[in-house]
Amino acid sequence: MKFKILSHAGMAVEDKGKTLLFDPWLIGSCYWRSWWNFPEIERDELKEIKPDYIYLTHLHWDHFHAPSLRLFDRDVTYLVPKIPGTRMVRDLISCKFKNIIEISHGEKFELWENCFLHSFQFGLFAADSMAVVSDGETTLLNANDCKTFGLPLKQITNRFPKVDFCFRSHSSATPIPYTIKDYKTKYSDFRTAQDYIEEFTNFSLAVGAKYGVPFASNHCFLHKDTVKFNDTGVNPQMVADYYNTNLQAKQQNSECVIMIPGSSWDSKKGFDLKPFDYSRKNEIIVEMQEKYAAKLEKQYEKEAKTKASFKAFERYFKGFLDSTPSIIRKKMLPKIIFSVTDPDGEHLWLLDAPNKKIEEIKTEVEADMIVRVPALVINDCVRRKMFSVWSASKRLEVELKNDGGLGKLQGLLSFLDFYENEGLPLKSNFSRRNFPIWQSRWREAAEAVRLVLVYKVFRKKLVISELYTKGRKPLLEESR
Repeated sequence: MKFKILSHAGMAVEDKGKTLLFDPWLIGSCYWRSWWNFPEIERDELKEIKPDYIYLTHLHWDHFHAPSLRLFDRDVTYLVPKIPGTRMVRDLISCKFKNIIEISHGEKFELWENCFLHSFQFGLFAADSMAVVSDGETTLLNANDCKTFGLPLKQITNRFPKVDFCFRSHSSATPIPYTIKDYKTKYSDFRTAQDYIEEFTNFSLAVGAKYGVPFASNHCFLHKDTVKFNDTGVNPQMVADYYNTNLQAKQQNSECVIMIPGSSWDSKKGFDLKPFDYSRKNEIIVEMQEKYAAKLEKQYEKEAKTKASFKAFERYFKGFLDSTPSIIRKKMLPKIIFSVTDPDGEHLWLLDAPNKKIEEIKTEVEADMIVRVPALVINDCVRRKMFSVWSASKRLEVELKNDGGLGKLQGLLSFLDFYENEGLPLKSNFSRRNFPIWQSRWREAAEAVRLVLVYKVFRKKLVISELYTKGRKPLLEESR
């Protein structure tokens, strides 16, 4: 077996004349020119990739990237997790792909002789998955963005006690706290760089990985509205510096290996690692902005000309509010003002979830928060029913108006994910298709109950990195 890193979350696995491709965002950008692969792979290297199978972990555009998928033959077989709802399948069909196989939670699919892909789904609100590829000799655990822990993680480690490679994200892909206005004043310690580094380390050690590979966070920001977020990212070198001086990692004989695009591993030849100097990040980003200046300018012009559509906004959120139980709307969702800018100026749209109101307003009223967003972005979110990509893009600015605003913002984003993945209305979860899927994932419900008891009832402080260490604090060894 051999594998090659191709991009941010793209990887090719090969053996016996067959090729499996994971999450191929390989060309161009994502999220309205906000995200770009960093570092980039040479385009010529992509010409050699001719996959037999493509596994898509979830719907986000840095994993489900239609322009990249169109690089390959139409007869490629797409493998997707069998999640509640059929959104992933329908979106593939809309892109004119027809060879689609859904893999149930915990089930396996034979890729080639004696080599299987196992799919494990996780996320009560956001539909995500991780995949394990194993031929009995080498085991690759591609956790990607999937933050599995507790009983669901134990299900995986019981089945795969020996993991050779663990691939996992290691940096922020959420709007919180960085898009919150003046976040450094109130939320400077909310999900810090060190938190992400420890989470990557503890997860890799929890699965017993021989090698931890920082993965699925290898992007930079080039758009003029988001370039400022480059300083908030965690690069693989930061992860490796911590991981490889960690006492527990040394005790487990585990190592963090930086594999930038173009790097590979072969069961017969070992590693072929490409060098990259992360200390030159800011300099390289400037070079990339110059390289893609024409595309960026075209995007800015397009955004400047796009007019906001309140009708599309109203239609989307009417469907969302109609599908959401009143107790959730009243207790967990915000009263929020969207400030949308287009050629006609600023528009104020009120989404009053507790009172089930959607309306255009002339002046600001009392609300939990104001969210500023370009017209083109909000139009795409509501028309494509893809608010879940809005938060990752960081194409927004949030001004919280009260202390409860942060929790309600998190609640809104979670339930929008749930709605777009067909979890709302709640009765849809009891359909002939969906109920058996949820039954197979009972461990998530059990883990949710445990979390409520431990962190809400008994009020223990939640430290996310400790979820992978059964509550114990990680063993550290100072860098020298």
